[in-house]
Amino acid sequence: MSFNFFLWCTRSELKGVNIVKDISKLPPKRRRVLKYIIDNPDDVAISTSRDLAQKLGVNAATIVRSARDLGYSGYNELKKSKRDSFKQKQNPYEIVLKSMEKGENGSSIISKSFLKDIEVLNETVSNINIKDIENIAQLINDSKRVYIIGFESTARSIAGFLGGELRTYHPGILEIMSINVYLFDYIRHSKPGDLVIGISFGQGLKITVNALKYMKAKGVKTVAITDSKTSPLLEYADHKLVTAVSGEFVYSSMVSACSISNAIIHHLIKIGGEKSTDQLRELQKQMNELDVWF
Repeated sequence: MSFNFFLWCTRSELKGVNIVKDISKLPPKRRRVLKYIIDNPDDVAISTSRDLAQKLGVNAATIVRSARDLGYSGYNELKKSKRDSFKQKQNPYEIVLKSMEKGENGSSIISKSFLKDIEVLNETVSNINIKDIENIAQLINDSKRVYIIGFESTARSIAGFLGGELRTYHPGILEIMSINVYLFDYIRHSKPGDLVIGISFGQGLKITVNALKYMKAKGVKTVAITDSKTSPLLEYADHKLVTAVSGEFVYSSMVSACSISNAIIHHLIKIGGEKSTDQLRELQKQMNELDVWF
């Protein structure tokens, strides 16, 4: 099979804009880079242009030009498109294993972890629609009961944090964080006027997706918090919050999801106004009476 024909067959997976018509007219290095990008999308997802250039024995400018050959504005746009699909099709453990195979030393991993968290958070802030957060906070305020579903480790952490804080201001908050038969008891009682927030990252747990699907069919309003625009959760979500992702550090999704949860909580407090203040005073009074703080 010629490389021209191979590229034509795979163009549906690429940007699909201004793709070079005749690959044979490109310099050999560019042809080699293009074939590597097409054959190794997962490596593109977790590599910088400098990493890729070093691996292929070319300069970084050749990597950028090759990305443009495929219709992207540059390497960063190409990497972002591959990173989303890379994260979606793998479970968290595969991502961690791939990262470990690089053999980096401890201090390098620690530094990179901090930097990736900052990168993911900045990207989330740039892409998130503030109006969506405002609408979701208002829905929580207006709903009789709010079910927050999160089962895998990162999702469970976010569900516990979000639910625990929201309950200070709303008595109808219920976190569902254990996979057992009681899940069906919880969702069986849901009805129109309630709200469900489903949280799942990466591939998405079937049980979380199915719970959202079931409750949406009952007329319950649905919210999804996830880290991929191709997450199966989004199909059954009336309102969608998608965090940025890091191909190498799977737990970075939790950092941006926690920040989104913070924003929801803060806006709910603002909506509540004096009522929120009263709830906080009552909570503080209880804490003092119970002698909670050391």
